[in-house]
Parts: sequence; structure tokens; C-alpha cells
Amino acid sequence: MGPVLPDTGSASTAGARAVSDRIGAHRLALHAAWLLRRGLGLLLLLSLVLVVAAAPAQAASDTGTGRAPVVLVGFSGVRWTDVSTTATPALASMTSGAIGTVAVRSVFTAACPVDGWLGLSAGRRATAFDGTDHEHEDAACAPVADPVGGVQPDFTRYRQIAEDGTFDAVPGTLGQALADGGATTLSIGPGAGIALARTDGSLGDHLSLSSCKYTAPAVVGEDVQRALESGTDVVVVDAGTVRDPADLPARESAPTTSRATQVAAVDAAVAAVQQAVDDSTGAEATTVLAVSLADSGKTPHLQYAAATGPRPASGSSSDSARGDYRGLLGSRATREQGIVQTTDLTPTVLALALGSDHGTAGLVGAPVTSTDAGLSAAQRREKVEDLDAAAQAVQPLVAPFFVLWGATQLVLYAVGALALRRGWGGSAGRRRILRGLRTVAVLYGSVGASTFLANTIPWWRAGSSVGAHLLAVTGAVALYATLVTALALLGPWRRGALGPVGFVGFTTAAVLAVDCATGSRLITSSLNGEQPVVAGRFYGLGNQEFALFATGSLLFAVAVADHLVRAGRRRAAVAVVAVVGVAATFVDGVLGSDFGGPPALLPAFGLLALVVGGVRATARRVVLLLGATVLVLVAISVADWLRPADDQTHLGRFVQSVLDGGAWLVIGRKAVQNAQILSDSWLLVLLLGPAAVFLAVALARPAVLGASGAAVLQRAYDQHPVLRPGLASLLVLLAIGFAANDSGTVVPAVGAMLAVPLLIALLTRVLEVPAALLPDPAPAVD
Repeated sequence: MGPVLPDTGSASTAGARAVSDRIGAHRLALHAAWLLRRGLGLLLLLSLVLVVAAAPAQAASDTGTGRAPVVLVGFSGVRWTDVSTTATPALASMTSGAIGTVAVRSVFTAACPVDGWLGLSAGRRATAFDGTDHEHEDAACAPVADPVGGVQPDFTRYRQIAEDGTFDAVPGTLGQALADGGATTLSIGPGAGIALARTDGSLGDHLSLSSCKYTAPAVVGEDVQRALESGTDVVVVDAGTVRDPADLPARESAPTTSRATQVAAVDAAVAAVQQAVDDSTGAEATTVLAVSLADSGKTPHLQYAAATGPRPASGSSSDSARGDYRGLLGSRATREQGIVQTTDLTPTVLALALGSDHGTAGLVGAPVTSTDAGLSAAQRREKVEDLDAAAQAVQPLVAPFFVLWGATQLVLYAVGALALRRGWGGSAGRRRILRGLRTVAVLYGSVGASTFLANTIPWWRAGSSVGAHLLAVTGAVALYATLVTALALLGPWRRGALGPVGFVGFTTAAVLAVDCATGSRLITSSLNGEQPVVAGRFYGLGNQEFALFATGSLLFAVAVADHLVRAGRRRAAVAVVAVVGVAATFVDGVLGSDFGGPPALLPAFGLLALVVGGVRATARRVVLLLGATVLVLVAISVADWLRPADDQTHLGRFVQSVLDGGAWLVIGRKAVQNAQILSDSWLLVLLLGPAAVFLAVALARPAVLGASGAAVLQRAYDQHPVLRPGLASLLVLLAIGFAANDSGTVVPAVGAMLAVPLLIALLTRVLEVPAALLPDPAPAVD
């Protein structure tokens, strides 16, 4: 079936329509401006409603109080795959409470034991390396020094390293807050001494672990029992370390015992603590946290975590009761069932020992709670093992995926540019070539959404080798990409040149929007998503997801608005752009918890709405649009800040960082990371450069592509009047997204990897229709 061409009507009808357009131009401009003002007004009104609704909720969330003795048993290098009822009965028995995994990522890729204890002490990422030794992957982890004379001997050096770092860590935060709050504490072992040391390195009650105590866990149990019976509020026990002989840095000496033997020693210490709790206060009255705080070697993993006994009261209105730990561990910092961070443990101990959220202001983590108590022990065990299995399986595949996706796109760009300029194969052959190129281009555009949909299939369970995982995930992505491509090219929207572009854009945005609304399950450990072992983000829209979501939303708005403009329905086109822009901003900023996204979305969609409505984008109007963007962003951020702490997103937490004086630290870190990534990553520059040039040339200098290329671009602009302002808005979106986000270099790179293939598909579709059969150019909107 040939393309369906619009009815151009008679010459008199066209003339009358032109006169009518000239008469109504001013009205359309006023209407567009009115719609924009009304849309911004609605956003501001919504923000005020959130402010009013959030205030009493915030007050209600602060009413929870109460204390529970807490015993934290810390160790390192233990994963759920190490745990069994026969070899490690004590660790296995913790499934009677709540279980999960710990993302122990510290300053460097793999966390050393000292890093884990310092993270607990500071409530932020911290390390014992000063940066010189750890420049090499072969550097050995430093030993954990035991306190001497009631003082942690290395604390001054730890504080100096933290001050020179970029995470604003203050070792001693936990111990100081407990001391200031009047809590009594006991630390047993060197790591525990780091955890409970105050900011000056001094300790309260501390018991050193001699080799006798390490080999006789019952002695540790007796110390814990005496402490609890005497009313001690917080006991921290260092249960030892596990170092994997097969995964150690080259400059670190291998342990004298096997991994299994080391894990068994940790289990014996946990068993002694459990017995002490049972014999003193009782398990139902004391919270026991058993957590692995660091990796066992140079490969990062999600570590073991479990908790029994009372848990902190949640600030959420739906879960205000204190309750006990049951089901899967989680926190509002990760919003993931089964994943917490080392930095979540600090506010957890404070909330348990001093009362709900007492002393936790300014910490990056959040108290550890639990959910999904209805799952069986077997289901929970499968969940936590799956989390680390997926994280391990995807890590070695991410870099090859981007190299392959990017390199083959460069080939697509080159072939596309040649196909637009040359008439290969005669008339019939050229059509076949264009159709094949169009299909491939749409397929490439469908890859972004498919990388997330692939996680609906547990591909990480396909064997244990990298090759098996690569084959499985490639098959899953190819399956969904083929399905999306088929729907894009066979659905009713295929009749318009922008139809497949809009469909792929909508599908990409919809997949991410639904995932944000349902718990961010698809982005976790996906090829294009968030990696939990990196612990940068666990939910919402990160930079790569934002780039795909925002680009897809804008392309969808361009396709629909262009259809409406060509049908003479400009007011409806402006309304569609405004509605899609507001919805995209809500999904990204609220559901996606993305601070850097709305500053890019609002100007891009606002500019597109102005131009589509016939309003010239003057410098004054652009400045007003940017000012309105700032006001709306501030209003939404303040409204989010006033909500209960459990419900806040990155927007609200940024407001708190402004109040705490840490805003410039956040902004500076974003700028440094962008500059470093741009200078270090040759691959991103290689992808970003050609894609940006392609889009810029398509906008400003199409003649550079040659006579044939310029002709097809001009035909596309003539027949699709929203295309050119749409591409201009896309460049605005990607440029601001680059500047407003940390690691923002991926925003234009990933966004272009969705937009450019779809633009090539559009141009090949335009070439399939002979110029003689095309209707008169549609009225321009720019």
C-alpha cells in the first residue's frame, strides 16, 4: 500500500485558508501564551497544595519516639551465597526476621574493611586511603587498628583524608551523636572501635579482641550479655573479616585459611551474640543487625544483611507503627526491596537508640525498615540472591554494550548520510535500500526501551559465564526491539512519516514512566540503567534513563503536534505540547526523583509550545521562560521538602542541603564529575561529537550534506513544520541536561543515540515519496 497523502483541496480553498491563518495568527499567539501561563499557574497551584498537605504530615512524622537496645554485628566479605543452614546456621537463622543485601560502595570501586567501618562511623562514604596508594588496583587493604588507651589511633588521619575528599564525611558522627544523646555504648573489636569513636577519636567503653577472644566467640557473647543486662543502649561487635584468596589485590597477602573457614568464624561470632541476646533482654526486645560492611576482594558485590527484633518507626503515614523486622530490608534512601546502603546503618542505630529520626538530620542515608513480610523464607532468599546475581552478570556487559551500540550507530550515520545523497540501485533498488535502512534505523531507536524491558526476563540465570549472560541478554533485548520495531512500522501510525518516530518515542517514555511508578524494577542492573554495586542511584530516573525518557517524550510531542498543525489545529497542537511537557516534568521530577531533569524539560517544551503557537522566540521571551522554569522548580522542590522524610525525593533533599550549607558542595561535585568524565571518556566524546554535529547540521546547515541531503531535509521541514523547532528544542533539552546533571555527559550522548536513528528513519521515509506527488508545503511555524 502506498503512502496516504493529505487532500490539498482547490486553489480557492487554499487561498481562503491562508487568509484565515493570517487573520488568526495574532489570536493563536495570544492563545499559546495564555495556555503556557495557565500551565505554569497550574504547576504553581499544585505545588502550593502539596505545601499545605505536607505540613501536617511532616509534623505527624516527627511524633514517633521510643528506644530499643541495638546490637550491631559487623563483618566484611560475606554474601548470601556463602550462607547455608549446615555451614553457617547462625547467619541462616536470621531469615526469621528481615533479610536483604548491602551496597557497600565507598570512595573506590571495592570497599575495604576499614572503609566499611568508617562509612558506619561517618554516615557517608569514607576511606582510609589518601589517594596515592589506591591509584593502583593492586593496592592492599589497610589493617583495622585496635584502639589504644580508649582512643582510636588512626582517627586524626581518617579525619584529614575525609576533609580532603569530596563526600563531606565526618568520621565520628555516629559515636558523637550517641554520646550527645546520652546513649551508653560498648564497642568490641577494632572495627567497632572505629564505628563508635567520637569525632576526636575517643571512645566510651571498649573491649579489645585478643586472639583468644577471636578463637573463643563465647567470651564475646559473655561481654555482650553483661552489657545488655547493665542497660547498655548500643553494642557494636567486630565479628571479623573474610578475604577471598582468589580475588585479592596483587599486593595483598593471602589469608592462611580458606574463604569457607573465615565465613564459619564469622558465623560463630554471630551465634555467640544471638545467644547473649536470648539470655539477657530477649530477642523480641533487642534489635540485632548482622551486616557485611565491605567486599572480600577487588570485585564489588552486594553483601549480606539481616535484622531481627524491633525496627525504627517509619515516617510514612501508611507504616507509622514501630513493629518488628519482617520480610525484606529496605530504606527510603534506596526504595528497593532487599537493598540498603552502609550509610543507612548510621541513622538506623541513632533512630533505635535515641528515638525516631533523632540526630539523623544531614545524613545521606535513612533508617532501615522492612517490607513484604508475606513472602516465604525461600522467596526472600531467592530475591536477595537474584539481586547480587543480576548485578554481577550485568557489570562486565555494560561497557561492551555501549561500545557495540555506539560503534554500529556511527556506521548507521555514515550509511544514512550516503543513502540520502546517492541514488543506489535505480528507482526500485533505491526504494528497497531506503526501506531496509528505515527498518534498521527504527530498530536502533527501539534498543533503548528494550534494554529495560529485557529485565522482565531473568536472563542472569542463564549459566554462570560472561558468554552465557551476553547471549541471554542480547536475545532478550533483540526480542523486545524487534517487537517495538514491528509495531512502529505496521501500526496505523505508519502512514505518517513521523508516526514511527512518535511511537518509538512514546514507548520509550512510557516504559520508564511505568517503571518509576511501580518501584523502578526494570532499571536496576539493566544495561542502560542503575548498577546497585555502584550505589549512585537505586530508583527513579538517572542520567541515562532521563536522556531516553525526555528525548522520547519530546519526539512523541513533536509527532503529534506536527499532525495537528498540518490538519490546521494549532491550538490543539499547543495543548498537546503543554500537556506532554507537564506530564513529563511530573514523572521525571516527582516519580523519577530527578533534580537535574525539570530545568531541561520545562524550557525545551516551553520553547516548542511557543513556536508551535506562532509566538516568535525572542530573547526576552526566552529569559522569561527560563525565569518561570526556576520559579516552578523552586516551588516543587520546597513542596517536596515539606513532605514527610520517607516520601521526599532528590528535590526535597536538595532544599535541605541548601539549608545545611551543602548546596555548593553538590553543585561543585557535579561540575567536577562532568569535566572529568568528558576529559577521560574517549568513547563518550566519540559518540557525542558525530551525533551532535549531525543534529546541528540538520538544523542550521543542511547544504553541507550535499545537494541531495539538503533537498531531503528541506522537504522534511516543508512537509513537517514542527520538525525543525522540535530539533531545536531537543538540542536545548540535551544541552541543559548536560549542564544540570552530575555525570551529565551521558545525557546528550544517550539522547542522540535515540533521536538520530529516528531522524534517519524519518528522512528515508520522506525519500520514498516522489517529490512530484508531495502536497504543497505546510505553513511554517518557525
